[in-house]
This record gives sequence, C-alpha cells and structure tokens, in this order.
Amino acid sequence: MVKWIASLILLSSCIESSAQKPNWQNLDLKDDSVFGISTEKAYKYLLLNKKPQQVVVAVIDSGIDTLQEDLTSVLWRDPETGAHGRNYLGYEVGREDITNLALSRKDFYDSLSYTMVPEVYRTGYQAHRKTLKEYESHVTGTEIFLSKLKVAAERLQHICDTIGKSSPSLEDFETFFLKNPSDTLFAKLIIRKLPHYKDLNELKKHELDALILLTEYHLAHGLNMQESGIITKEFRENNPWDVENDALGLIVDQNQIPYHGTHVAGIVAAKRNNGIGMNGVADNVQIMMLKVLNNVRELRDESLAEAIHFAVDHGAKVVNLSFGKPYTWNKKTVDEAVEYAMSKDVLIIHAAGNAGQDLDRQDHFPNLAYLDGKGHAKAWIEVGASSWKDDSTLLAPFSNYGKTSVDLFAPGVQIYSTLPFNQYASFDGTSMAAPVVTGLAALIREYYPHLTAVQVREIIMRTVAKVNHNVVKFDESGRTTAIPFSELCVSGGIVNAYEALKLAAKFKSR
Repeated sequence: MVKWIASLILLSSCIESSAQKPNWQNLDLKDDSVFGISTEKAYKYLLLNKKPQQVVVAVIDSGIDTLQEDLTSVLWRDPETGAHGRNYLGYEVGREDITNLALSRKDFYDSLSYTMVPEVYRTGYQAHRKTLKEYESHVTGTEIFLSKLKVAAERLQHICDTIGKSSPSLEDFETFFLKNPSDTLFAKLIIRKLPHYKDLNELKKHELDALILLTEYHLAHGLNMQESGIITKEFRENNPWDVENDALGLIVDQNQIPYHGTHVAGIVAAKRNNGIGMNGVADNVQIMMLKVLNNVRELRDESLAEAIHFAVDHGAKVVNLSFGKPYTWNKKTVDEAVEYAMSKDVLIIHAAGNAGQDLDRQDHFPNLAYLDGKGHAKAWIEVGASSWKDDSTLLAPFSNYGKTSVDLFAPGVQIYSTLPFNQYASFDGTSMAAPVVTGLAALIREYYPHLTAVQVREIIMRTVAKVNHNVVKFDESGRTTAIPFSELCVSGGIVNAYEALKLAAKFKSR
C-alpha cells in the first residue's frame, strides 16, 4: 500500500509464491491441519438438506467488478434502478476530512513551539502535530502518485513513437518488448492490461488521463488548505449507480485499493462449488456494494454515514466495513448512522486494522463507542487477523489487537479471493478477516432468520475456538514478545462456523 493512503487500514500485502492453499479459511484445524473456521465441516454435517433464506450483505468499500465470474450471480440488484449498489464518491465537494482536521486550530498551535505550550494545551498540541503529519503524508503521497502517472504517460508516448503508431496493438507491444528488454516491467504492464480494453486509446483514457485529472483536481481542492471549503465547480458528472472499481493506473508499483472491494466480496459470498475460483463463506447472499473510496479520494465520514443509511433502508442485514482511520472529522454523523442500523436489527462487522497496535491505547475509527458517552453499538464485531498455524505465529504480525477493543480473530493471512477481470489473488489484512466473520454472520441469518443481530453476535462470540497458548507479538520498534492469545481480544479465540451454527440451532430467543 502506498504511504499516502496508509491511514486507511485496507489490504496489507499481496501474493506470495509459497501461498497457503485457496479456501484455507473455511477448513478445519483437526481435519485439515489449518486454523480455519470449519465452514466446510458445518455445511457437511449441520446444513445438509436445510433451506436458507436469502440475506443481503452490504460491503462498504472501493467498488466491485460486476462482471467477475465468481460474483455475478450473487450481486444485489436495486428493484427500481437495476444498480448493484450506490456510489458515494461522485463530486469532489469541499475539503477532505483530514484537511479540515489539519486546519482545526492550526493558527493557534502553529504559533507555538512545544516548550511554549501551556500544559493545559499540550495534549491538543500533540494531537494537532500528529494530524498535520498525517495530512502532509496524504499530500506528499498524492503528489508522488501524480508524478508517477505523468512519467508513465511520457513513457507510453515514447514507446508509441518508437513503434511508429498512435495506437499500437497488443502484438506491437509484444514485439517491442522482445527488442527492448530495458522496458521490461512497463511493457509487461501494458501487455497485461491492454486485453481488458477496446484499444490503447481506451486504456490510456482510464489508466492515465482520467486519473491524472482526478489527482490534480484532488490536490487543488480536497487537499488544499487555502480553499474556502465549498467547491461549486463539479469535477465530473456524478453517476450514483456506478459501483465499478476504478483503474489502478499505468504504474508498476500499483496501489491495489480499487480492487479491494472485489476481493472482500468474494470472501463473503463468491459462488460456492461452481468449479471456478474459490468458495465464499455464505451460500445464499446478495452483495450490495456501496462505494466510498478509491485510490485518490479518502473515506469521508459523511459518505460512510450515507452508505450505512442506504444499506439499512434497502434491506441489508449485515454490513462489512474493511477499513479504518486513526482520526475522525464527523463522528457524530457516523454514530447516528450506526445507531440507526442498530435500531433496524443490522449487524456491523469491522476490521481492526493493520498497524500492529493495541486499540485499547490507540484510536481507530469508525468504532462502536458513541461520542456522547451514552453507550455503544450492541450489534458490532471488531475483528483481528489470524494465520493458519496453531502455534506462536497464530497472530498475524500486522494485526491490531486489544483486550477490550477487539472482539475476536479470524483468518486474514494469504486469503485467496476474487479480483477484477476474472482474476484471483491472495491478500493479507484484517480487511480479509472481517468478511470471513461477515460471511458467517450472514450464514447464521440465512438458516436461522428468527435470530436478532445482537443474538447472532452473542452466538459468534460464545463459540470461538479458544486459544490457550502464547503467540508472538511485535511492538512498534519491531521487537518481539510472547503474550497469551487471551490477552489480545475479548473472546480469546478464533471465530468458528461449525460451533456457531450448532449453537444457533438451539438458541432460544429471549
């Protein structure tokens, strides 16, 4: 993940040559020797010949490839518009949340040095400096991204000039690649992407031109402290029903965030046992994609709140949030949306984040605690990431944790799932662990629809596979310590589908 979007806790690392076998997250520790959640065992022994009800799952994320072969049959469709969800990126209006936060009391704090700050203001001063550093990281990273796109545009033009055609074919690029090994990586990138577009002009439009314009506009407005805060000029016409993933950009070290939503959706509900790709956890789910971020725009609190409201109003029973930020601009708005979801019997599953931090000590948003101090979301599960070996390496080294802040853990290392253009890859992250739990929550609601969201949460929490040994934990300096797994989360264990569904079958409504 590039530095400028590091505050959004999304995927951590990508494909490895020695990747764990696909679908390991659904396997069983005793039968398969990997610490999965025993999904396949549950289907075989508990759900055979049972008829599920369909459940709508909202994935609030970065968009989805609606033509992905393993997902087309499980996409939700709005009966009025035919859309598979809603796009909340649309216009670039006003400053980003991080820009507003960096500006807050900037004049006051910037006029002081740390030694001159009265003690009563020192906490605020330090928070301001941290936010300002975060903002500067966003700006610097976005500028680097823009620079790489412009260099790529120049390289592409140079190759076209060398070939002698304004729009070379795939064969032309393959021939060029053989003659110019120094351009290996860039030429290979073009060769890999070109078949997904009608021709080179269309590739250039999506992978370079549009992203350059968007990034320039974002720097000039969303990340510009000098702006008034209200932008009257619209960068592009908003299509609220377009939930397709954005292009990555024609650069070698690509930021994978636009593919994130497709990967998450597959973990929840990729078509099971169809002979292609991989198996999702749930077998009768419709995925509603609510697009709130891409590889340029950050997640805004207002957009998140609107997405949650849409999900609830359009029948979602489980909501997956595979992202997080160390700051919040308008938590009250998000809290109100979460409270609304709670009032409508909706369960929210949230990724704990990939910074290797203790969330009992570190802020992470969104979260279940309401800003007004009057309680917390009752149907909310905070998820850390685990690996596949039942030994000291069980805790994923990147995963956040917290004895009181993280509820449980789920597989989040080398999770193989769907990508755009009918591709598949293994990613690491709590972003991958959360949809494993989301899939289980949906599965319970499919087969036991009388259970409430709060009851589903209780069932999942009560049936984790307890871990009774120490695991290796990395501190911020990179040093390792041994710690009981039970100290890492509320439940002290890894989510387990088999045990959860056994309990759900006999769970009495109170």
